[in-house]
Amino acid sequence: MPNDETRIERDRIEKRRFRIKDIDQLKLVDDVFNEYTLKALYELMNRRIVLEVYGPIAQGKEAKVIWGKDYDGRDIALKVYYTLANRFINRDPYIMGDRRFTRKPSNPFKFASMWCRKEFRNMKRAYDAMVTVPKPIAFYSNILVMEFIGDEGVPAPTLKDAPPEDAQAAYIDVVLNVEKAFIAGRLIHADLSEYNILNWNNKLFIIDWGSAVDASHPNLVELLTRDIRTINRFFDRLGALTIDEGELVNALIRRSRGRYEFIDGRLMIDGEDLLSYLKFNV
Repeated sequence: MPNDETRIERDRIEKRRFRIKDIDQLKLVDDVFNEYTLKALYELMNRRIVLEVYGPIAQGKEAKVIWGKDYDGRDIALKVYYTLANRFINRDPYIMGDRRFTRKPSNPFKFASMWCRKEFRNMKRAYDAMVTVPKPIAFYSNILVMEFIGDEGVPAPTLKDAPPEDAQAAYIDVVLNVEKAFIAGRLIHADLSEYNILNWNNKLFIIDWGSAVDASHPNLVELLTRDIRTINRFFDRLGALTIDEGELVNALIRRSRGRYEFIDGRLMIDGEDLLSYLKFNV
């Protein structure tokens, strides 16, 4: 049953609801919807991926997240990337070291589209690797459409704002997702923290995959270590028992050379999961 705060938030968003016939008004109420972005939104609507959009529900340095509905009435999230060059500062290391991208576009519109495409592909790889992420649905130009995590326009909070009830179980969940991404998805998130993990009814969803790089990246050890160090630091504060970052990184790299399989959703290598391999018992 939604509380008063949830109802107020839902009412606020409902007032900013737009259908196909009046989306031109979007550019009057939100600066992210310039002509370039409106064309992309029209295309997604014409493809029957998006039926209607509401107001923004989250905002970051590079994008704004909009709540919407698809043609089956399901909630969707539209991540709209800004088409301004200064929104993508210090992103070169996540592009030039990734063999999937040969050069950085100089045009801010093309850069926003490339970053959108990069995040969609990263999310698809993570999702296919059984990492717990919002399901990626489609992308066009600078708009990424994905599963909405939350309820009727009220987004799930981050781990930072809603720490887990069981910190130890949540820590293990995150570590096993990092392993799935690295070994089965051949990805390193490269920007993992409590700010980009959603906690929805004690189920964790990892978001913000734009910075993720291929596991062949020349700085893979540095990036993987940074992700684990950040997560360890957060869960240490919650009282969880964590795994030494160096030991965990080395274990992931060694296990990535083996042949993996999924058994009941668990990633196994030579019949052994990560916790058994590390003899990590809690």
